[in-house]
Amino acid sequence: MAGPGFGPDACLALPTAKIAVMGPEAAVNAVYANKIAEITDPAERAAYVLGLRKEYERDIDVLHLASELVVDAVVEPGEVRGQLVARFAAAATKNRHFSDRRHGVPPV
Repeated sequence: MAGPGFGPDACLALPTAKIAVMGPEAAVNAVYANKIAEITDPAERAAYVLGLRKEYERDIDVLHLASELVVDAVVEPGEVRGQLVARFAAAATKNRHFSDRRHGVPPV
């Protein structure tokens, strides 16, 4: 339940996963509200919004994100247990010791 920004040992995803802060409707409305409001023709507005939503869906596609190494593996539901066991076993030997220093990096 954490992406690469949180520094996990692994990031696994199910094939149906969507990695995004919000869905396409909310994201398009949040980012392009002013441009959408400027379009007066309802058919043109609908086509513009639909195109933006499709583009957003492509950007959050889990296979696309896996190809960009945002996700380490796309795992079928029946394989999740085996993947977790293997990854926990690998993580058990990881050196997680940070430092013996009393104080970390001082403020700059």
